[in-house]
Amino acid sequence: MEWPGFSYTDAEWARMRVLAAPIGAGRYQLFTWVNAAIFIAIAALGMVCVFLPLATLLFPVPTETSALKFSALLAACAFLIIGLGLPISMRLSGLLVASKEMRAGLVAEAGDEALAAKVSWQINRIMLVMCGLLVPGMLLFIAYDIDAGPVITTLKWLAIALMMGISVAIGALQRRKRN
Repeated sequence: MEWPGFSYTDAEWARMRVLAAPIGAGRYQLFTWVNAAIFIAIAALGMVCVFLPLATLLFPVPTETSALKFSALLAACAFLIIGLGLPISMRLSGLLVASKEMRAGLVAEAGDEALAAKVSWQINRIMLVMCGLLVPGMLLFIAYDIDAGPVITTLKWLAIALMMGISVAIGALQRRKRN
């Protein structure tokens, strides 16, 4: 799947297909379940050990906490939890799920290190967009728009439709390119 600014070359896709070939659907499904469990545990630890103590320290009177400050703290914690937690959970899941035979079959080639760095950067860019724009934007949109009326509601639905339309159009263009 490609998004503007988040794309791979045909050679990179080909290499990823070669690397993915020995991994069956069952093993991949197991990886996703193990990764989800590990990441949820990391996220829970982050919320209990980072977010809650900071929120208690920074906002001793919760009713006086501004939406902007709360949203900024939540976005920063999401940034930390996803930015560190997701790569950790993916690496741990890979170690737990991949068999010795599977690891032995994955032989590094020239360019693999650069491809791994690019994939890592893609994940980080998605996390930056989500935590830098989406989390605080949505929280502030909700916090400051409790009773905004039909104009804001219409604008929200138009924004959602626009995002969906752009996503579908990009997906259709990508399919057309591949076929």
